[in-house]
Amino acid sequence: MRGLAFLVVCIVLLSACAGASVRPAASDFPDSEGVASPTAAVKSIPTQTAQPTAEPHLYAKLRVFIASENTDSIVVLEGAPDGEYTQVAKIPVGRLPHQMAVSPDGRFVAVNNRIGNTTSVIDPIAMKEIARIPVGKQPHGIIWSPDSKTLFVAHERDHYISRFEAGTWKPIGPLMVGVPQHVLVFNSARPNELWFTVTNSNENDHLRVYDLEARKVTRIQVNDVHDAYFTPDGSEVWSSSSGFLNKPSDRMVIYDPTNKKVKEELRLPGRYPFHTLKVFQDGVFHPESGGVMVLSDHNGPSLVWLDWRERRILGDTKLGGYPFHASYDPEGGRLLVTTNADGMVNVIDMRTRQVVQKLPVTKAHGIASVGIAAP
Repeated sequence: MRGLAFLVVCIVLLSACAGASVRPAASDFPDSEGVASPTAAVKSIPTQTAQPTAEPHLYAKLRVFIASENTDSIVVLEGAPDGEYTQVAKIPVGRLPHQMAVSPDGRFVAVNNRIGNTTSVIDPIAMKEIARIPVGKQPHGIIWSPDSKTLFVAHERDHYISRFEAGTWKPIGPLMVGVPQHVLVFNSARPNELWFTVTNSNENDHLRVYDLEARKVTRIQVNDVHDAYFTPDGSEVWSSSSGFLNKPSDRMVIYDPTNKKVKEELRLPGRYPFHTLKVFQDGVFHPESGGVMVLSDHNGPSLVWLDWRERRILGDTKLGGYPFHASYDPEGGRLLVTTNADGMVNVIDMRTRQVVQKLPVTKAHGIASVGIAAP
């Protein structure tokens, strides 16, 4: 879906040049007629073998946090770029952990406890819960500000969005938006615009934008919105529809984030698109901005690879029932996708688009990952 970013390292080759030794012509020496000029001895100059600059790694291993809904815990996986993932911990949290978000600086992982009306904050290094914050009714959407300083929590049964100061977890004045919300969306190019979808309301305009500077809400004229996300380059916003497991919809709507109007409505016949990778939520790392966006598809069930510029499906990766959220492993070139019905985390090779590993996590839903440096 940061977005996400790769660190490009240039390999500098050192080269040595030696000028050729030139023998002077006899005519240049009038007194040397009939006498052979001595040949200049070519001196061998040792050259250094060019050595590639060591390419730094983003991390030694990726630590992945998965919400296990019916065990009230967060399962922790770890994997080196060239190795398989293994479970390393299980962290108790509140009731029915659901959607997760990791701060852009990688310091905190937060998860909404949907039935507990709390949000748990986890230290990803210590792998333990460091705070459990009371929030509104039925917290669902969760996201960090682009500067990592503020945590935002949406509520499906309350009319405001909660805000908390990172580190102290003190509440900041709530955003009074007047309707219950489902998901939250940020883009680094628009750090003062918090996009949110509307749920459990009879009002129209199910996608809205809260301007954090002007403190006002812009309503976008569209209904039946489930999730919303920016394209990898941030030039468009896409939304999926329905969101109910038993009411599939192949409809997606595309918006211009500048004028906040609908650009196009798109149908993906036979598909039920749900989520994609979201910056400031599913992981510290995100694929480089390109033409491919991945969508979890509940009808497949699969992960769909979509050329969002050309509006066409490139292929899919078959998965278990109810695929939900994904996180990105840039060093390993892999995606990790949760499937809720079969209780799995599916590790997908991005080059082949094939599942290369499955790890059991009961009722897996939200996912977030952080890079861990070598000791």
